[in-house]
Amino acid sequence: MDSQAVAAWAEAVAPPADGEAFMSTPKQHAHLARHIDEHKVRDAIHTAESSTTAKIHVLLGERFGGSTLKHATTLFKRAGLDRSKERNGVLFFVAPHRREFAVVGDAGIHERVGQEFWDRVVAAMSERIKQDDLTAGLVHGIEAAGAQLRQHFPR
Repeated sequence: MDSQAVAAWAEAVAPPADGEAFMSTPKQHAHLARHIDEHKVRDAIHTAESSTTAKIHVLLGERFGGSTLKHATTLFKRAGLDRSKERNGVLFFVAPHRREFAVVGDAGIHERVGQEFWDRVVAAMSERIKQDDLTAGLVHGIEAAGAQLRQHFPR
């Protein structure tokens, strides 16, 4: 993957409570969207993006072939997160049917924070998800990424 750096992925032990309330929730996962506080996640994204030039997306996945990380990378590109001048987009992708999630950061942010940062974010998100709180996991990841994006790519 020449255009982006893969941040990290991890399996969530508890079923994710779910989702993408920020793009569009696939019909078969609509019941999962009821378990996430969409307003908290949207607010976290808005707060993070308000002080940086970066874009942050959260997506909930349907059934797909291949690895969760590979699919997240495809969605990252499809969403255009790899097209910013500063290469600083971040995607949080949740695959509820697999009980997995992926975090993908573009090359610009990855070069500045390194793999250890993404590993810490994923570990902290996993802990919250294991406690059946996908909202808290996503908000934590968004806030952590937002802090680094604000530092390295201020508006």
